[in-house]
Amino acid sequence: MKIAVIGSGKLGQRHLDAWSKVKGIEIVGVIARNQERLNKVANKYGTKAFSSIEELVVNSEVDVIDICTPTHTHAALVVEAANHKKHVICEKPLALNSGEAEDIIKVCEENKVQLFVAQTLRFFPEYVDARNQVKNGAIGNPGVIRMSRGVPHPAADSWYSDESKSGGLFVDLGVHDLDWLLWTFGDVERVMAKRVKRSSEDGNLEYGFINLKMADGTIAHVELSWAEPKFKASFELTGDKGMITYNYDDSYPLAVQFRSEDYVQIPRTILEKDPYQRQLEHFVKCISGEEKQIVTASDALNVIRVAEAALQSAEEGQPVTLGKGGK
Repeated sequence: MKIAVIGSGKLGQRHLDAWSKVKGIEIVGVIARNQERLNKVANKYGTKAFSSIEELVVNSEVDVIDICTPTHTHAALVVEAANHKKHVICEKPLALNSGEAEDIIKVCEENKVQLFVAQTLRFFPEYVDARNQVKNGAIGNPGVIRMSRGVPHPAADSWYSDESKSGGLFVDLGVHDLDWLLWTFGDVERVMAKRVKRSSEDGNLEYGFINLKMADGTIAHVELSWAEPKFKASFELTGDKGMITYNYDDSYPLAVQFRSEDYVQIPRTILEKDPYQRQLEHFVKCISGEEKQIVTASDALNVIRVAEAALQSAEEGQPVTLGKGGK
């Protein structure tokens, strides 16, 4: 299978690293605007450099186009790739808003190409294992879920800092944990959110809090921050029979505690598998018909709708009620 990657930045190179480990794959090209960096990256991975999708498809055979570019460019790039009848992998979030996402999905369906959205948490072993524990009844009936994720604030000149390009904290960072919650607990009924945005006096602060009532009655709290000195992520999943905890910084990051006082810790060595490689291997197997999609286009649309509801709630100071599928 022949693959091309759009984007020569950090995420594009992370995908290229992962692709280089996937069996049966040929990386036929990299597309980017920064010519100097593009040439360096193409040389690093032993592939060709292209300036556009059009140039790629005219000069090279390609089956899948993997989009690792800023969020505001996703819609146009996915549509162009789909119109060339290429399967598409797109980094999360699929689009800046649900309207764009709906248009993208429609074009992919019309062109009969598969669309994969890289909601990578679904491939991180600790998050997969925690979901399996919940589904298998390890903690009984879930009650309260707490999730936290924080990263250093994007540079002032970064596209992340421009909400019209990144979607802001809830859409860009929040879709990680929101998607995992939807995958694990189902639809969201009600959203209440609050955020503190950076000001001209303090250019290094943005914090958000999202409270969700899931359709199954579970209450989830998601804390998000663009104000951390380094990356952090954690969760506590509490039910009437036990608790599952995770902390990225711990040497034993994932633990399961039962009401009987039994306590199981899972060492980091067991969890250290490349989720990006696992994700891309899954996408390849879906295209070849060996597996069904873990992340559907509808899932990618749904999580954007929930993030939009959180934004609406934060702006209006009122809870927002959602129907099935985030509508």
